[in-house]
Amino acid sequence: MLKIICPTSIPEFVPIISKWLEFQLTIPYELVFEKGDPPSGRAVRQKYTDLWSNEDCFIYWHDHDSLISPEVCQYLNKNLNLDKPKIYMFGQVWFTNGIKRLNAKPENCKPIKCDISQLVTYSKWIQGFVWTNDYHNDGIFITQLFDAHSDKFIFENDVNAYYNALSPGKSLFNGQIITIA
Repeated sequence: MLKIICPTSIPEFVPIISKWLEFQLTIPYELVFEKGDPPSGRAVRQKYTDLWSNEDCFIYWHDHDSLISPEVCQYLNKNLNLDKPKIYMFGQVWFTNGIKRLNAKPENCKPIKCDISQLVTYSKWIQGFVWTNDYHNDGIFITQLFDAHSDKFIFENDVNAYYNALSPGKSLFNGQIITIA
């Protein structure tokens, strides 16, 4: 089972994300929306990290302003297997059809060079992990996970997650879309 947690501060996105996943995921999944303080819903992320780390499942922390890309959904539909637990790291593109934003590779498992929408992990490998209050807490979390379990990572740079799919243009740097890492 795939468990998806989406800390949300924009309730209008809830039905969009819910319907989208109905058409994309064929594997069993549970989707949880819970109000989370911007920017990342750290307390919500921590709550479900603690709760689900004792279960036998995969976890995807989803950003409230995005969608799980069809590429990622197809990959998960074919590859998630609790008998062979792994940590999956995907590439990332801006919005739904933008240029590459982040590359999935070991040296990018660092703050500011990775994003939580790139990561799907086996639950039992996150027991005891703590989300910080930093804006880039996802990068800190991924760094700690990589440091503890680098041998369990599979990097799929040609399978791209979306960044800000429901908020195009929101994250432009000086009016430009750029590759970060």
